[in-house]
Amino acid sequence: MEAIIKLVRQIIFLLIMFTFLELLLPLGQIKNFTRTVIGLLILLAILTPLVELFGANWNMEVFLPEEKGAFAVSGSSIMATAKAEAAKGLETQIKALLNLNGEKVDRVKVELGEKKIDRVVLVLKKPLAEDEKKRFCDLLNAFFGVLEKVEFQVGEVGP
Repeated sequence: MEAIIKLVRQIIFLLIMFTFLELLLPLGQIKNFTRTVIGLLILLAILTPLVELFGANWNMEVFLPEEKGAFAVSGSSIMATAKAEAAKGLETQIKALLNLNGEKVDRVKVELGEKKIDRVVLVLKKPLAEDEKKRFCDLLNAFFGVLEKVEFQVGEVGP
């Protein structure tokens, strides 16, 4: 009996509150939208105590897969994936930047550390003069903050 009295009190309180709210709102589409939301909230207020009243025991494990870890992703694997994607993006940007004045860089390999670039390996199509290497280093320092960890190689770089 107490549950029914509680349900009726909740519904009356919600109706008074929603009526007051509806008086404050302007006419138009917003009023129709709020009436829809109010109706859904009243339905929710009615159904929640009824579910409790009838003692429905919802077992959510029925809807979960057998292996609880099947969809679990560890934070370290997310960080590793993000780090790999960031390195890939940096490699593309560095290659595009350095090839603005001619296609001299064949590939770029970036190794990321904690919050910084650890090493950049530039695979060149042909050997560069020292002044061009210095210009490349200056560009990498200006755009990416890479100071000393730039290696120049002619040909292929390892994995």
